[in-house]
Amino acid sequence: METVIVSIICIALVVFGGMTMSKGFMTSVDASTSGLGEIGHRDEIIMRTELKPISTNVSLGYSPNPVDIILENIGQTKMADFEKWDVIVQYDDDSDNHHAEWLPYAEGAAGANEWEVVWIRLNGQSEIFEPNVLNPGEQIMIRAWLDPPVKAGTTNMVVISTPSGITVSTYFSP
Repeated sequence: METVIVSIICIALVVFGGMTMSKGFMTSVDASTSGLGEIGHRDEIIMRTELKPISTNVSLGYSPNPVDIILENIGQTKMADFEKWDVIVQYDDDSDNHHAEWLPYAEGAAGANEWEVVWIRLNGQSEIFEPNVLNPGEQIMIRAWLDPPVKAGTTNMVVISTPSGITVSTYFSP
C-alpha cells in the first residue's frame, strides 16, 4: 500500500516537472521567435534604404569653413531623426594637422564643429509633404562647420551614417 502512495506522488512530481519544463521551453522559443521577427524587420528596412551623394563643396575664406553635402534618398523608406545621424569628417588643416572628427547635430544654426540640415527638397522645390522628413526621391543639404579651417589643395572625406546603419561617404577638395 505504501508503495502505491509513493508511486502516485512520484508520478505527480514527474508530470508537474515535465509541465514546468515544457512551459519554460515554450517561453524561450516564443522569445527567440519574436527576436528573429525584429531582426527580419530591421534587415528589411536596411535593404530598402539607400542614400546617394550628389555633391560636396567647401567654402574657404570663412572661419569655420562650411562644408555643404547634398544627398538624395534613392531608397524606398523615409528617414528622419537627424539628431541620431552620425557625421564624421576627415580633413587636413592649414597647419598640416590631420583631423578625424565626429560632429554633433545642431537644430537650427550650427556652430563650429557641428552640422545642421539646411534644406530638404523634392525636384528642386521646398518640401511641403512631411516637413523635416527625407522621403524617397527627396534631396537633403547638410552643412558641417569645420574649425580649424580646411587646407586648400587637400582631398578630404565625409562619412554619414543613419540610425539604421546605412552609410554614405563622399570626398571634397577646396
